[in-house]
Amino acid sequence: MTLKHLFSTGIAALFTVSAIAQTASQSAPLFDGKTLTGWYTYLKEDGKNKDSTGVFSIVDGIIRISPAKLGYLSTEKEYSNYKFSYSYRWAETTKTDVTRNSGLIYHAIGEDRMWCNGMELQMQQGDAGDLWLIPGTEANAEITVKDAPFGGVKKGTRILKWEANEKPLGEWNEVVLSCRGKEFEHWVNGKKVLAGTTKERIAGKIQFQAEGHEVWLRDLKLEPLAP
Repeated sequence: MTLKHLFSTGIAALFTVSAIAQTASQSAPLFDGKTLTGWYTYLKEDGKNKDSTGVFSIVDGIIRISPAKLGYLSTEKEYSNYKFSYSYRWAETTKTDVTRNSGLIYHAIGEDRMWCNGMELQMQQGDAGDLWLIPGTEANAEITVKDAPFGGVKKGTRILKWEANEKPLGEWNEVVLSCRGKEFEHWVNGKKVLAGTTKERIAGKIQFQAEGHEVWLRDLKLEPLAP
């Protein structure tokens, strides 16, 4: 084996190790069940990482979002080409006239504000799986769903899910968000309820909204997808 061959083989091995390390890093859980490492908080009244009242807390390995203040829990990094799965459950209450509300904003970009420019997988009671295109201070993302165009405007745009598949109040709902390149899919309890493509948006932060209703989150898992 020549010196040139040895050099080439060594370089190839280094690239292979690097690729494996990158994949392993991307496969790491977004929530370790003990801390909110990798996340930051943003509250409408207080700003970034000033959650002195514990709107976002961990109880028995589960994330609790309290109804005390409006804001969100955001990943520090931006992600692309992934499958993100989690489960959520609404807190019990004696009220019967409350429509509980929260959502998962993904492909979130730009400055921290209420709300960031992004795409929201709606979790609101009765509307789980709907999509909201959120503008922030700029035009929202342009997308296509079943050959119909949406977005590209400076106002919120709602796209309805194809069918409902929520569980009764008090039970855990399992959600899967798939983002591969420009393609996205919303899954609720094992059923694909919405899918489409974006024009340009393929990456961004992942954020859970605090919208004045108590909600619990568990089993957060991020898996890389090949582009």
